[in-house]
Amino acid sequence: MSGVRGESRGVSRRVSRARRGGFTIVELMMVVLLIALTSAWALPKFSIARYRADAAGRLIRTQIQVARRNAITRQSDVIFSFDVPGNRIRIVQDYNNNDTLNVGDKVDYRHLEEGAKFAVPTWAGPTGVVPATALSGPSLRVVSGLPGVIFRRDGAASSDFFVYVTVRDANKTEYRAVTLTGASGRTDFWKYNGTAWIRMTQ
Repeated sequence: MSGVRGESRGVSRRVSRARRGGFTIVELMMVVLLIALTSAWALPKFSIARYRADAAGRLIRTQIQVARRNAITRQSDVIFSFDVPGNRIRIVQDYNNNDTLNVGDKVDYRHLEEGAKFAVPTWAGPTGVVPATALSGPSLRVVSGLPGVIFRRDGAASSDFFVYVTVRDANKTEYRAVTLTGASGRTDFWKYNGTAWIRMTQ
C-alpha cells in the first residue's frame, strides 16, 4: 500500500513539475504578438516601389557616368541612347567616331529595375517646366532609331537632357529624374517628395 502511495506521489510531483516548467499556448501567442508589435513599431517604413524607383534612377546616372568615362579613357565616342518603349538604355562604343552604329562597335543594353519604367510627370520638373515626354533635350541625336546623346573624347555630351522614371504613375513620390549638362558631362539625380524635387547626393 505504501508502495502505491509513494508511486502516486512521485507521479504527481512529475506532473506538477511538468506543468510549472512549460508555457501555455496563450502565453506563447502573447509573446509572439508582443514581438510583432515591437518590430512593426521599431522598423522604419519600407517601400519596395520607392526602392525600385531609386534603383532605376541610379542605374541611369551610373551608366551615363560610365559612358562619359569610357569616351575619355578609350578616346572614342560613346553613343548613349534611350529605348523608352522597351524601358532600357543602349550604350555604343563608337570606335570609328562616325556617330552611327556599325557592325564592329561594342553595344550594351541595360534594362531598368524590375517594375520601373520611363514616365512623364504631369507637373513641373526640376527646371520648373512641365515635360511633354519622358526624355527631353534641346539637341538629342537619333541613332538607329533611338534618341540620346553622344559623349565626345573630351567628356562633353552633344546635348543636355532630362529623363524621368517611376514605378507607379499615380504615386508622385515614386518619380525620379536624371539630368545631364552636356558641356560639362555633369549628372544630377532628383527625387520628388510630393511637393518639390530634391537633388540627391548619391
